[in-house]
Amino acid sequence: VALTLGGSVPLTPAGALDVTVRGTLDAALANAQIAGSGQRVTGRLAIDGALRGTATSPDIQGAATLSGGSFSDPLNGVAFTAVEGRFTGRGTAIVVERLAGRTKNGGTVSVSGRIDADPLRGFPADLRIAARNAELVSSDIVQLTASLDLAVSGPLATAPRLSGRIDVATIEVRVPDRLPSTVEPLRDARHINAPPQTRARLAQIARQRAATTRRGGAPFNATLDVVLDAPGRVFVRGRGIDAELGGQLRLAGTTRDMRANGAFELRRGRLSLLTQRLDFTRGRLTFGGGDLVPDLDFVAETRATDITASVGITGRATEPEFTLSSTPSLPQDEVLSRLLFQRAAAGLSPFQALQLAQAVAVLSGGGGSDAFEATRRALGVDNLDVTTGASGPAVGVSRAINERVRIGVRTGAKPENSTVGVDIDLTRRIRIQTEVGADGRAAAGIGAEIEY
Repeated sequence: VALTLGGSVPLTPAGALDVTVRGTLDAALANAQIAGSGQRVTGRLAIDGALRGTATSPDIQGAATLSGGSFSDPLNGVAFTAVEGRFTGRGTAIVVERLAGRTKNGGTVSVSGRIDADPLRGFPADLRIAARNAELVSSDIVQLTASLDLAVSGPLATAPRLSGRIDVATIEVRVPDRLPSTVEPLRDARHINAPPQTRARLAQIARQRAATTRRGGAPFNATLDVVLDAPGRVFVRGRGIDAELGGQLRLAGTTRDMRANGAFELRRGRLSLLTQRLDFTRGRLTFGGGDLVPDLDFVAETRATDITASVGITGRATEPEFTLSSTPSLPQDEVLSRLLFQRAAAGLSPFQALQLAQAVAVLSGGGGSDAFEATRRALGVDNLDVTTGASGPAVGVSRAINERVRIGVRTGAKPENSTVGVDIDLTRRIRIQTEVGADGRAAAGIGAEIEY
């Protein structure tokens, strides 16, 4: 801190203010207040201004400039660097002339508008937030790259309104291979024979909770009216899942009670269990938990020997629940045995029984890494597929060029199994598919898909 202060401050609220401020502040001073949330800021704030008027009707003059700033929130996977800004005082308002930063992928985010310095009304604001091709979220579970245009209005400190549109470039949801050892905090825990410092800390937490209760809970509760539009490239991967979805949903309600109207619907996808692949017949992705972790609702079906097997995947992406069922009805382990080995569990060999146990461990989140997913990431492609058949094994990769065009390459043991193909989505339901084989053959077709 290197500040020079001068002037006079009245002893009564109605008295006149006459204060000048000049110097620099380290933005990291704010970290002491936000450290509990894991957030962190850096940068230098240069101030040259004056505060006049009264406490109830201030007259703010001058400017403040932020340079070399950054913001990180590891818990939610948010990070901005190269943050620069300029703020000016104009009477009772603080005008955000410029506040811009970059995301990890090189995208840009900017804020402009004004905030009224009226604490009694919760600091009313009128702000615009814009982003272009910005990686807004990058966590172990969700990676989001999008462009957005949002408006923030109303009392910024208590109940602002957030409205606008988010055009999604890519959302990638990674279902973890292993569930955490404790998926939720222990409830109703009692501390027995706690040391003095622990008792003091628990008493402090109890006082803070009591004070929050007396205030009626946390005062901040923003109203939401935001449209998320993603024609495609919404991927869900991990634990054998490889699916692409798309669609549009609207986030409504409040930050305390967020409601997602609509969902991202399945475009294509499959579930891999050891050597078996099941195509998804239904898939939905929604956000309704009040955070950035989505909810899954997938179903994959196939015919296995004398039954029709179905695998359902529901719940939050951090702890999905896999349910196996069949027609006619059988226990889940029997369904899995017929699905993987085309025979009852009692007739499995020792090695097949070991594979069955491994498949159960993968589905239950008890372990088992996804080698194909690691390979796909290393190759930088959208889809990696390995198949076996009468003509021998084949490996295929594909990648989207844009929202409507995908290029795929497949190579096999024989020339007729090696192809290069291009898929073009003319509309949401009509697609052109072309293919050229290594043996000289070529093909083109058009397909239509109707959801009912």
